[in-house]
Amino acid sequence: MEKFLFLDLDDTVFQTRRKCASLEQATPAAFTLSGEPSSYYLPKQKTLLALLHEQWRIIPTTARTQAAYARVDLAIPCNDGVILNHGATILDKNGQEDTQWRAYLEPKLALVQVFFGELKQAIEQYAEQHNIELLVRIIHEAGLDFYVEVRHHQAIYAELQTVLVHCVQPLLEKFTVFQAYLNSNSLTILPRSVNKSHAVNYRLEALKQRYGEILTMGMGDSLSDAPFIAQCDYAMIPQGAQLHQQLVEY
Repeated sequence: MEKFLFLDLDDTVFQTRRKCASLEQATPAAFTLSGEPSSYYLPKQKTLLALLHEQWRIIPTTARTQAAYARVDLAIPCNDGVILNHGATILDKNGQEDTQWRAYLEPKLALVQVFFGELKQAIEQYAEQHNIELLVRIIHEAGLDFYVEVRHHQAIYAELQTVLVHCVQPLLEKFTVFQAYLNSNSLTILPRSVNKSHAVNYRLEALKQRYGEILTMGMGDSLSDAPFIAQCDYAMIPQGAQLHQQLVEY
């Protein structure tokens, strides 16, 4: 039976320098535009990734854009494609975009393109009024806006929480076709048509058609990963991650 692992990357198998207690045994995992290391594998993560590769066919399932994913060094081959942009983009093993998925998603995204600028402007105005230092970006690739990403310049989680509760959630009462996820230093506002779970479900159907019965596992760290992990037969969650903490509290 073929075995497939849908694998989130950031904060699941590597993390930024800020989140590493020490870099003494860490190895670079991702890089900036200038080629400097931006994220690192810890020894346990590197070991786990190698072990998983021995038994599972790994499909990276990440919020990263194509450009950001190109700067990741997974150190293992991934021959079954990749899911990017929170599920908005699917690439095949040769790095070519899945045109069928694009054709399905493009008209859905076209309906919400007009709202991205309004969301960004409203968040920026709120931040300016309340002296909160934010970077607000519309993630745009391949001719489409995919989602709005909000980060805090000093990585102050409490202030991002404030933005979510007092600015973004009221906005979503108007823009009901969007949903928001807060994780560490990233507040993401996604159209409901964009979600890793949609892309994973699409890939699962294709894999089942090709291979028949398959065994699947999802691995991720955040609440935004929970829907795609739920599509899989089994789940793997890093200790101490947002999703793990939620389960422990429950």
